Amino acid sequence: MRLTVFYDHIMQAMRQTEKPFEEIAHALVKAGISGVEMDYGELVKRPRRLCTQLKNAGLPVSCVYAFFDWGIPENGLDYRRVIRRLARCRVTHLLAVPGFVRDGQDREECRARMAGTLAECCRYAERYGISVGMEDFDDERATFARTEELLWYLERVPELSCTFDTGNFLYSGEDALAAWEKLKSRVGYVHCKDRSFVVKEKEEPKLTTDGRAMYSAPVGSGVIPMQELVKHLRDSGYDGVFAIEHFGSQFMYEDMLASAAWLRGALAVIS
Repeated sequence: MRLTVFYDHIMQAMRQTEKPFEEIAHALVKAGISGVEMDYGELVKRPRRLCTQLKNAGLPVSCVYAFFDWGIPENGLDYRRVIRRLARCRVTHLLAVPGFVRDGQDREECRARMAGTLAECCRYAERYGISVGMEDFDDERATFARTEELLWYLERVPELSCTFDTGNFLYSGEDALAAWEKLKSRVGYVHCKDRSFVVKEKEEPKLTTDGRAMYSAPVGSGVIPMQELVKHLRDSGYDGVFAIEHFGSQFMYEDMLASAAWLRGALAVIS
């Protein structure tokens, strides 16, 4: 079992607190965090230097997430190039966001095209020892925002795993525990995201499909049943990554440490 955090959160914490990278990285490692999740767009800016810096700090890149555009023929990132770069950086997991439906596109044709390219991507990634996951993405343009939509892809791409994002089912008005029951056999990675309906000053909320404003929350402090979900994960035999995620937080440094402390405590009790 490993705790990771998004590299974006570290950068945000540096801006908010004016603490140097080394100080924040040291605090995160001391808190039990041992890796980062990174946007592919950030990785390509300085791949080897950045990966080396993070590894030396005790926070190697665990997973890279990449936004593709496979709903349009011959469009978007080339997954072969992405996977080869991940292999050179010794990253073993790719979170693929296959694209979004644009105005005027046929939704069924779009997701069928995405599924086909996703299958090719998974098979190519296997050659490099890289696993590919897909999450319940909180966006109405996504054909994989809801549980049944995600299952549609998983059924058609057997090599694909589910990146279970605990906080994104609420966006579509779904219950995360019910989603777990349907997806548990395919879960290969976990994003620990809690949500709050308490208004947070200066934070841009995420609106659910029925218009409710959701705000970030340290793991275990919001409305998502995190204790139950973590227990289900451990009872199922899951011993992989628990990635701390709370984009938008105005207190990112404090929230990362609070999330890590809560997860360490919850996992210790369950173990």
